[in-house]
Amino acid sequence: MSSPSALPSKSIGPLATLTGNGRHSFFAALAAVFLGALDLTVIATVLPKMIVDLRINTADIDRYVWVVNAYLLAYIVAIPVVGRISDMIGRTPIVIGALAVFIAGSLLCANAESLETLIIARAIQGAGGGALLPITLALVGDLFPPGRRIAAIGIVGAVDTIGWVLGPIWGAMIIGLPISIDQRWRLIFWINIPIAVVAGWLIWRSHDPQAVVKSSARLRDFDVIGALLFAASLLLFNLALSSGGEVGVMGGSGLRAFGGTSNPLAAYLWPLLGIALIVGIAFVLWSRHRTTPLFPSDLFQSPIILATIAINFLVGAALIVAMVDGPVAVALTASGDDVSRRSALILAPFTLCMAAFSFGGSVIASKIGVVRTAAIGIALVVAGYLLLWLMATSDNVYTMVPGLIVAGIGFGLAMAPLGATVLDAAPERELGSASALAMVARLLGMTIGISALTAIGVHRLQILTGRLEPVVQQSGESTAQFLLRQSQYIQDTAIPLSFRVITETFFLAALLALLAFVPLGYLWRRLDRS
Repeated sequence: MSSPSALPSKSIGPLATLTGNGRHSFFAALAAVFLGALDLTVIATVLPKMIVDLRINTADIDRYVWVVNAYLLAYIVAIPVVGRISDMIGRTPIVIGALAVFIAGSLLCANAESLETLIIARAIQGAGGGALLPITLALVGDLFPPGRRIAAIGIVGAVDTIGWVLGPIWGAMIIGLPISIDQRWRLIFWINIPIAVVAGWLIWRSHDPQAVVKSSARLRDFDVIGALLFAASLLLFNLALSSGGEVGVMGGSGLRAFGGTSNPLAAYLWPLLGIALIVGIAFVLWSRHRTTPLFPSDLFQSPIILATIAINFLVGAALIVAMVDGPVAVALTASGDDVSRRSALILAPFTLCMAAFSFGGSVIASKIGVVRTAAIGIALVVAGYLLLWLMATSDNVYTMVPGLIVAGIGFGLAMAPLGATVLDAAPERELGSASALAMVARLLGMTIGISALTAIGVHRLQILTGRLEPVVQQSGESTAQFLLRQSQYIQDTAIPLSFRVITETFFLAALLALLAFVPLGYLWRRLDRS
């Protein structure tokens, strides 16, 4: 059986069908999507600086990982929710509202003075940023004729991918600006505001009411209960996962050798998991009896779409490990302002290879098939993470670069074919929903993956440090002597142990990517086998 023709040979072709306000509106919406995606990963290279500036305990990684998770969760929930609402009350009011929410979140992030405030601000920002993607996908259906929509959706997906791929580099560039101000990471959020305002103004000016397809759906048909159940199950599940690092270790140990504290939700792990499961089942049962569920039910009846969702989930879970653990590894070995610069140097080859080969993947897939291309990509991801596991050393963090390059090429090759497979299998009337669903699956993998793997890493570090005595000032020891001994302890013991746990996390990420070959094998039998 020949490979599907999911990947259009000319991605720019559909733009020729747009004129005047339609073209301006589409480009302005793309700029807004890019901005929202940029902030999805911009934290990667600046998180170590934020932790220091906000005086957050560096040992409490299961707490401050929520600076990443809060944005991801809100982003995920916003995609299906806002897409449905925009069908009911129109695109322009919703996109302006989404940008306003994004601006409010950015303003709060720029002024955050505590971890709790920053997490809340990032959630608000993520809700606005995530809302921009489904609106733009829906706008494709409004502006483009049926024959041009797949290519246009591909452009939206590419812009979204490029945004979060370049996020870490953007963050490092802002941190590296030659200006004399404290806490330069706050500039990232201040800069968002004028960009979002301009994008909103352009969308408002270029809005053409005649270009929007009027929907017969009514706002009262929106599945409010389904949206609440979906959001609650995700939140509870991730809270449970991120608090699981202390399972099976001595109560109250809390990485005591490193000065860490016990997770306040550790005692509620199993109740949280149980409630998350109950709420998740309630969401599924509720959706089955809705005429307008949050996710179109017929998409889940396609085995091809289900297999592709599973692959996207596993790819996302593996992907976020490099984005987060790479800079964390740098933070263990670098100091001061050098952390962001080194993080950028580590992640730049990874993200740039991913961006370049996401376009190259389209060309390769057109010649050898989408499943073969995705299989090559995922194999390279596995190989890259195994290289990271074997080669990375705390003495020289640049030993991570070869593995990151190989993994970046792999992720790039896999993404375009996976998106195209979903579009080929989806009904014409639900191309936007299918594309958004594939992205939701990848983002779900990212947020659940980072929560689970962080908990595993914390648990592993708890075990490794459980036999170590805390470094405390002894009787008769001067402060200078104590600080010197503490510094030596960190250098000789804490950093090597922490780095060891990070390299083990890379190995786990390789296993996650390897699991993707199970659903990929199904796609091989259905699509690419001759």
